[in-house]
Amino acid sequence: MTGVMKSVRRRFGLPEGFLALAGTEFWERFALAGVKSMLTLVLIDHVVGRADVFGSGAAERALEGWFGPLSAAGFASQIYGMANALLYLSVPLGGLLGDRVAGPRGAVYLGGGAMVAGLLLMPTRLFFLPGLILFATGAGTLKGNLSTVVGTLFNDDAARRRGFACYLGVLNAGVICGPFVCGALAVVGGWRWSMMAAAVAVSIGLAGYHLAARRIAVAAPAKRSPAPSPADARDPAGAGDLARVVAALLAVFLCFGAYEQIGNMFLVWARTQVALEAFGWRLPVPWLLSLDGLFTLALVPLTQIGLKALARRGLALGALGQIALGCAACALGNLVLAASATIGTGAVPIVAPLAYLLLIDVAIVLVWPAGLSLVTASAPARFTGLWVGIFYLHGFFANLWVGFGGAFYERMAPAQFWALHALLAAAGAGVALAAAGAGAWVRRSPPRHGRRRGRIPRRAAPR
Repeated sequence: MTGVMKSVRRRFGLPEGFLALAGTEFWERFALAGVKSMLTLVLIDHVVGRADVFGSGAAERALEGWFGPLSAAGFASQIYGMANALLYLSVPLGGLLGDRVAGPRGAVYLGGGAMVAGLLLMPTRLFFLPGLILFATGAGTLKGNLSTVVGTLFNDDAARRRGFACYLGVLNAGVICGPFVCGALAVVGGWRWSMMAAAVAVSIGLAGYHLAARRIAVAAPAKRSPAPSPADARDPAGAGDLARVVAALLAVFLCFGAYEQIGNMFLVWARTQVALEAFGWRLPVPWLLSLDGLFTLALVPLTQIGLKALARRGLALGALGQIALGCAACALGNLVLAASATIGTGAVPIVAPLAYLLLIDVAIVLVWPAGLSLVTASAPARFTGLWVGIFYLHGFFANLWVGFGGAFYERMAPAQFWALHALLAAAGAGVALAAAGAGAWVRRSPPRHGRRRGRIPRRAAPR
């Protein structure tokens, strides 16, 4: 293993300690995706309506005071959405903790420790909800500060981009493995074993992080070159235009609002409506999220190949064009579920959820990188960090919607529920297309400064 790690470092130019940090992220995502893949189902089956769960009654009364009477699935959906929203809200708050109090490296320990403590509380059921809160805040704290530590390892922008590309691959590997292992353990030994496995995973990640900490050589922050290279040229569809940055953020938020239902009501729908049996064996429902991670990992290079092929044919898409296309794919994926709920009377064939997963994963590999690229290229230079932080709040707002919208799952026909989410993603496509069209119109408009009406300025003599 040591030889393989050294070979990878030599081939990709990765600094000492990078793979250990990426390994910590793998185990964090393993635990996070594993818990997320079964959270709504565990809430419905073992938490909602039970008197022996601390805070459950108070939370249910408070939510019904805001949203009216809730079914078990509606209450579970609200808890799921709020827990995920808390996780994403903890990213900037955890970053502030790392900046002002503990330092990024110390905050990684604090976040990981909170995750382990929360996971050890959740199997007791009495403290399931307090443990869930602790787990979510710890995950957000660890996530943001670990990325900060990884960024300090590189001393130039090109190396940092290559490093984060490798980081993304390791991250998605954790997203694949977590639901697979935790889902299998839930089938064999029960959901409590899944929570314990997630706690062990985070502990392994923290141990690897600690062993690598002394070997990490932190590079000085890279200085920005005075003139960007052609490869780093800004996207003309959004350069310097704050209005289009806001439009891109709105489109991203709408798309993720439709996408994030994958870990919530999609699993509830799949468990009751989809034929998951084959040859006498039933596919564990959490494994559908493993397929989500697998499809995403495979689609990253395939999507880039497709975009380059379009560019060679004169159909190059800017950032807003990619966002619009991704939102359209997300809308189409939700329409697949809506159509499957109206066609036929028996169980839905598994091809429908697989097509849904494929389409919404195409959406993510288009929308997420394009949105982040546009924000970093087009936001005011003095406030780029602020706008990047706002971009990452897509998870916060999306999960608030997931919890709120999921409460209507049993109040609506399934076709109407998924059509509503298709409309949400389609609205994101409309926002991105409108912003791209406005940007094209602005670029076609000639500048008025220094011109007299009715006269064409003379060209400067060539030098």
